[in-house]
Amino acid sequence: MDPKQIKLDEHGIPVLQNAVSADELSNDTGPPPADLTDHEQIGELLREETIQQVLNDITEDLQKLLAWKIESLLKEEFSRLISAATEQSASKMSEDIRTHLQLALPDLLARIAKQAQRK
Repeated sequence: MDPKQIKLDEHGIPVLQNAVSADELSNDTGPPPADLTDHEQIGELLREETIQQVLNDITEDLQKLLAWKIESLLKEEFSRLISAATEQSASKMSEDIRTHLQLALPDLLARIAKQAQRK
């Protein structure tokens, strides 16, 4: 059925048309259900295009979910490793920063003083 042909009520809810009664369903003489213990019938069912499309969709969804999960786990692990490495080297980094500042400050102050004198 074309979605444009679906009748809606004033709230936008689809209205059921041409309802089928339970008696009509019980009288339906459709094909018998597939024997799901028969591997040949199962194979035939799985080769149908609609089933193949469903399998493709499930495969794609699982691949995306797996990639997302791996990415999440790696982000967490990298974050943990970086935090641990930063904590372990924090005192050494502080020492190095302080040493570089102490070495650079006299020259920086002298340059700033010279620039201030020129103005």
